[in-house]
Amino acid sequence: MATSTTSPVSAMAETVPAPRDGRLIGAVSARFAGTAAILAGALSLITGVLQIVFPQDENPEIDPRTRIILLMFTVSLWALAVLFLGLARYGRSSWGAFVGAAGTVLLTTGTVTSAINGIDLAFFPIVAMAANALWLVGAIGLTVTLARARRVSLWLVLPLPFIQLTLVFFSQMGGGVLSGAFLIALGAVLLAGRIQSRAAARLRRG
Repeated sequence: MATSTTSPVSAMAETVPAPRDGRLIGAVSARFAGTAAILAGALSLITGVLQIVFPQDENPEIDPRTRIILLMFTVSLWALAVLFLGLARYGRSSWGAFVGAAGTVLLTTGTVTSAINGIDLAFFPIVAMAANALWLVGAIGLTVTLARARRVSLWLVLPLPFIQLTLVFFSQMGGGVLSGAFLIALGAVLLAGRIQSRAAARLRRG
């Protein structure tokens, strides 16, 4: 008789349904979201260390090193969008994930143009203000819906709105190091299947 090699955790992870079955978030698996979190975390760690070691001056022109930082930050913002959509699987609603993802993606229009042109363009402040507002509102909404659903540990949920604070407002102080460490830990938990197994147990209890 053939025996199954699927672990109990993996089996439970496969049976956890998305709260909005058939929509975009259903296509973002826990493995995809976990990989995105680790990618965003690794890039945030690198940029955080670079900004600690090589503080930026007040010159509005963007030097080559800063362009590299902006490009890494851009990739991390896209990865955060994927993470938000993946985490929405375990909440009661998905609007916060979509709003937060829209904010991070919108912000990349400013980071990319700044990296290419070597200076922030005139529209950047307006785009940055709108993007950061969407990111913050979405992150808070995602945090609330995840906390209410109780399918994810609070220590993985409550820091979500503070990622923006460290990556944007405290970036010059190396805030990316803190966000990077958290995101790598969150990604590792997703890849290990722990969030999926917790969600499965929660669903069985009703």
